[in-house]
Amino acid sequence: MRPGVVEAGCHIAPAKFRLGPPRQLTCTLLLTALLSMVNSFRSAFIPICCLALALPAKADPVAELKAFSAFKDVNLEKLASGTVQTARGATMTFPRGLAVESVYVVRKPLQKTVDFHQHWTPTSHPELKVLVHAVLPAKPTAADFQKIESVAQNNAVKAWTAATQKLGTGATELQLSNAEAQAYSKAGSPAAFWSNVLAQRSQAYVSGGPAKLPAYETRGEATRPAEEISRLLKEAPKVRSQFSALIDSAPLTGGKGAGAPTLYWEMIDVEGQAALNLGAVYSKKTADGWQTLEGAYYASSGYYVLLTLSQFWPVMIGGQEGTLVWRGQMISADSLSTLRGVERMGSGTAMMRETKRSIEVFVKDAAKAP
Repeated sequence: MRPGVVEAGCHIAPAKFRLGPPRQLTCTLLLTALLSMVNSFRSAFIPICCLALALPAKADPVAELKAFSAFKDVNLEKLASGTVQTARGATMTFPRGLAVESVYVVRKPLQKTVDFHQHWTPTSHPELKVLVHAVLPAKPTAADFQKIESVAQNNAVKAWTAATQKLGTGATELQLSNAEAQAYSKAGSPAAFWSNVLAQRSQAYVSGGPAKLPAYETRGEATRPAEEISRLLKEAPKVRSQFSALIDSAPLTGGKGAGAPTLYWEMIDVEGQAALNLGAVYSKKTADGWQTLEGAYYASSGYYVLLTLSQFWPVMIGGQEGTLVWRGQMISADSLSTLRGVERMGSGTAMMRETKRSIEVFVKDAAKAP
């Protein structure tokens, strides 16, 4: 950071606008979250045989979208040309919370669109800085994280290794329970340490959802992922109502009855330092299309939890089948709690900009797909 300025969102604001003591703000947070959001395109497994039975929408998708979202002016033809609309989501009283929404069109039938969302990976786009993305089995073990050991030792990975090696020597930006942090001295190596952390947290999630996860404690206070998820959803009542059947059945959000999720882990490069996250994706067929719910329920730095809800509607554009997609993302992060006014608006703007960029990459890839 240059002397005399403070990072606000992802732009530089003059130091005279600071209120109170200097703060380290949220560029890293936003980019960590947004690189995770990129991978929200990979939906949970959706049986293609069921998709094949989907009929043209009986309801008006645009009217339905307008009823629960921030978008009141939606032009299908404009979206079909490749335009991606973004907007701030629900205004939150939750100090750590922030929401953004996006809407776009994929010029493919519903079946092909959802299938492409399921299988698309950003690792083929170096500019998105996703170093590793791997799907996990239903019962993860430390062996499922072996790629940590063999990941290319670029500068981001070296910085992450150095941060890990400092555990136990003082304050850390890495997000762990106190017990996890203390276990580093016996782990043998950073790779072995993180393989165990991710395995234990993914096993805890499988056994009972976020309520079973250890709290984040190394930042000074106990922060529980289940409580963060609940608070985010409470702040977005219209979205929660739209996805109530899926939310009420998914273990991610405290429900029961949803089918088996797609579990995954990732390593991403965030402003020169690698970060790890764990996530789960659930899906549900609607009368006219599909809904998905994804949660990054653990992150080694940057944010506490990240929720992504998506809805897919079949639409007709110029006599051809297409798919209208709405996505809402809600993030909880300690860094956001310090932002007020212009700084919080700047963070929201940065999130919308990066979300739009990521979706545009995806839409271009989808257009090239058979």
